[in-house]
Amino acid sequence: MLVSTDHSRRQPMLQLVPAQAIAQQPLLAKALAATATPALIADAHGKIVWVNHAFIAFSGAAEHELLGQQAPILRDGKRDSSDYARAWRALQRGHELHNEVAGTHRNGARYTVEEFITPLFDDGGEITHFFVIRHDITQRTQHNEKIQHLADHDDLTGLQNRSKFRKELASAIGHARQSPHILATLFIDLDHFKPVNDQLGHDVGDLLLTAIAHRLRNAVRNGDLIARFGGDEFAVLLTDLPEAGVAEALAAKLLAALTRPFLLQSHRVTISASIGVAIYPRDGRDARTLLLKADRAMYRIKHGGGNGVATAPLSNGAI
Repeated sequence: MLVSTDHSRRQPMLQLVPAQAIAQQPLLAKALAATATPALIADAHGKIVWVNHAFIAFSGAAEHELLGQQAPILRDGKRDSSDYARAWRALQRGHELHNEVAGTHRNGARYTVEEFITPLFDDGGEITHFFVIRHDITQRTQHNEKIQHLADHDDLTGLQNRSKFRKELASAIGHARQSPHILATLFIDLDHFKPVNDQLGHDVGDLLLTAIAHRLRNAVRNGDLIARFGGDEFAVLLTDLPEAGVAEALAAKLLAALTRPFLLQSHRVTISASIGVAIYPRDGRDARTLLLKADRAMYRIKHGGGNGVATAPLSNGAI
């Protein structure tokens, strides 16, 4: 997030005190040095010329290590060079910037801060320095990320849920439109799962679902997505496929992984699965169509006794 405020037409308000004069005002200097909010002053080229005690403590570096270094503003590894250049130009035009920055402390701990950058002008209206303050929002960010993770994932297996999968599928389709590669959606329904719950109990059923999620993770490629849609239904998103046959081969690999026996609380459990495969763009050009085609292909296997893989029938893409 980057918020810019243009103060180029209100320069007199920012010309009250040249940055060099700050140290000559004892009360203001003491206040800035003592505040619990990390703050720094950088020159017009972004080199640090002053830091307060809170910034020294937050950075984990000594004052002499910080002075003269390029100020750690705007950069956080998430913003590419063009974004950084655009933000820096905005600062040089007199804009104030409000930015959210993530980084890593020297001890390896991650942090997130809100960063406020204000240009300081001389009497001639030229920028001489930048005043930067940072508010630590790490705990708030981590709390929000936890809430978002819970909203996007299945509690039992830790896999993505239906809603998150649909969003990821829609996003992947958008990328696929710009790529020569194809993608595939797999819909997986376990065969005869209900007897496991009925005969061995729901605790064993939950263990089985968790074990299935683990096997699916181990069977797919890096970057492929797995979701639990609910009950005994799962979905897999395969991206960057060179041809449709790769998706069918991966589906067969998943089926083989699921049909191997599971040992759960001394119980030997054997199941199978019905898997439907839909290919973008052959079988559909939007998330809804692909999921529906994969679901219908899965039911063809299910109605035939299960334990197999089926692809969506070739058509013009219409439902």
